[in-house]
Amino acid sequence: MRAFVIRARKGTVSADKVFSQVGSDGHFEIIAHTLANAFYFSNGMRADVEVYVVLDSAPDFPRTLKFSSNNGLSFPGFHEHAILEVISSSLARGNKVTKGNIQTIEPGIEICGFGFDTLMKGLQEQNPVYLLDKKGKDIRLINFEQQGVFVLSDHLPMPKNSIKGLERRGLTKISLGRKMLFASQCVVLVHNELDRQFG
Repeated sequence: MRAFVIRARKGTVSADKVFSQVGSDGHFEIIAHTLANAFYFSNGMRADVEVYVVLDSAPDFPRTLKFSSNNGLSFPGFHEHAILEVISSSLARGNKVTKGNIQTIEPGIEICGFGFDTLMKGLQEQNPVYLLDKKGKDIRLINFEQQGVFVLSDHLPMPKNSIKGLERRGLTKISLGRKMLFASQCVVLVHNELDRQFG
C-alpha cells in the first residue's frame, strides 16, 4: 500500500467552513489538489493508495480523514469543487466522532478522532516513513524496499517537535529537489518514482 499523510495546520474540522478556507488561511484548495493527484491518473483511479488528511484547527481535538482507493472510494469528479464537497460532507456526517475513535463515513472514507502524532505512531509500527524535506536524501538515490508512508505538510512547515517524534521512531528524510513545491506536485513526483520501481 502506498500512503500519503498531509498535515493541514490550519485546516478546519467544521463542514460549513471548508469552502471559505479556499484561498484563505486554511488553503483547502491545497488539500483538494493533493487528493486529486494522489488518486487519479489519465485513465482512472489508482489502486492501493491511501491518503490521510490531518486537520489541526479544532476547538477540541484534531480530526483525520482517511481516503482509501481499495475500499470503494469514489468522488463525483476530480475537480476542486467536487473533492471539497466530499470533504465537507464527510466532516458533517462525522461531526459526532469522539476523541480517539474512528467512524466510517462511506466506502473508502473514515473520520478519525485523533491527529498527527497518534496517527503516525500507528503507521510507523508497520511501515517505513519518509518525510518530504528539501534537505533530505535525493529520492532517486533510494531503493525502496516497501512503498511506505510519505509525509508532507501544506503551506505551513511541519512543527519541529513532530519531526523529532518521527525521528525517534525511525524516519527517512527525502528530497524531490532544491525547489519548494506544492504538496500536490510532491505527490505526483513520488508516484512517478515509485511507479518506476514498482510498476
